Amino acid sequence: MDKRVFGQIGENAAADVLRAKGYRILRQNYRCRYGEIDIIAERDGDVSFVEVKTRQSLNYGRPCEAVTEEKRRHMRRAAHCYLGEMKERGYVPRRYGFTIIEVMVNQEDNVF
Repeated sequence: MDKRVFGQIGENAAADVLRAKGYRILRQNYRCRYGEIDIIAERDGDVSFVEVKTRQSLNYGRPCEAVTEEKRRHMRRAAHCYLGEMKERGYVPRRYGFTIIEVMVNQEDNVF
């Protein structure tokens, strides 16, 4: 399966989980010159900037371990860019934070 398609499956699953927890999805795949954020979600005035890591196995460690300090730096910069855009539209969140969602996708062929 194409890596981008596989990643999109994980991001869609993560968005569904967030919705089930009462979040409203503001943006998916937000990009600016500083970086990219997979999902931006809001609940009760709080905004979460979400990185989704999708894997088929733990052969290379937990998915969250792939979020390097460089990626975190890019996410912080992109988040500040998005917050600036929100402020221009008159919306300032009560609080904001960063979340990593790990998605494990297992497929078993020919099981019966």
